[in-house]
Amino acid sequence: FNRPQYMQERLQALKEPASAEAVRSAFNASRDEILQNAFTRGLPEGARYVLDAAYRADLARGWQNGALTSADAFAHYYAHFTRDQNAFEARLPSLKTPVSVVWGEQDIYINKEMGVEFARRTGAPLRLLPATGHYPHLQRPHETIEKVRAAFR
Repeated sequence: FNRPQYMQERLQALKEPASAEAVRSAFNASRDEILQNAFTRGLPEGARYVLDAAYRADLARGWQNGALTSADAFAHYYAHFTRDQNAFEARLPSLKTPVSVVWGEQDIYINKEMGVEFARRTGAPLRLLPATGHYPHLQRPHETIEKVRAAFR
């Protein structure tokens, strides 16, 4: 949904033409900090997790692709996907596929209220994962898999 109020401030700023370029530049300038902390930012110390070294190396290796960085690609995507959000929301009444919403309760990038609203509007069950952030499949893979599998039972 196009609900900037559910998004982290920097993500909101990417959707605003007046501030998008400054945020994109800041993302590029803070590459190392992003690679170090993006997956665990906002989580309490006890809920933090370690990414596999090969995964981290792949993220760092893939950051630069010619003149384009991961931050550039993300900023472009995020600044322009409102159209798709609006099209998706407009088509919700015709959704026929059963849906289950699995969301990290401590997601600081997209607030859990987005998942709550989506579940309510689609009549889908909501499974909030406690002490979990934006990347439940990385932070709590076994619990996330169980929640997804439970949706098919």
